[in-house]
Amino acid sequence: MTICLAYAPTEPGRAALRHCAAEARATASEVVVVNATREWRDSIPVELTHEEAAHLTEVMTDAGVPWRWAQQTDGVTGADAIIGVAEDEDVSLVVIGITDRSHVEKRIVSDTTKQVLLDAPCAVLAVRADHAAPDLRQSHPAR
Repeated sequence: MTICLAYAPTEPGRAALRHCAAEARATASEVVVVNATREWRDSIPVELTHEEAAHLTEVMTDAGVPWRWAQQTDGVTGADAIIGVAEDEDVSLVVIGITDRSHVEKRIVSDTTKQVLLDAPCAVLAVRADHAAPDLRQSHPAR
């Protein structure tokens, strides 16, 4: 089984990372990571900093999860990149972080989240930043 993680260096992104690592470990799955950073400069997506990439690596390594970066095409939206990887890699689950919104904003979902939820070819796990993640320090499950 393969899981696609839409990662951004935000609280929802880090919550999605923790949940993805726990799910991948529990199901002995590989993870393909899409850089879902929302910042763009001159139509080019901003790369994750070394510290952010190191944090992602540490979480995945500590969980004992095999993972790799997705090959992404320039010039596509974050949602298109996530959906494209989900299709190309035949993933069974996409994990995304979602922002907690005010009462009025709850009816409005970000364009990226909405497109992934509607168009992904598989199940989507949307994780709120304030949702407790599984404890990854527990021993690895028997395989």
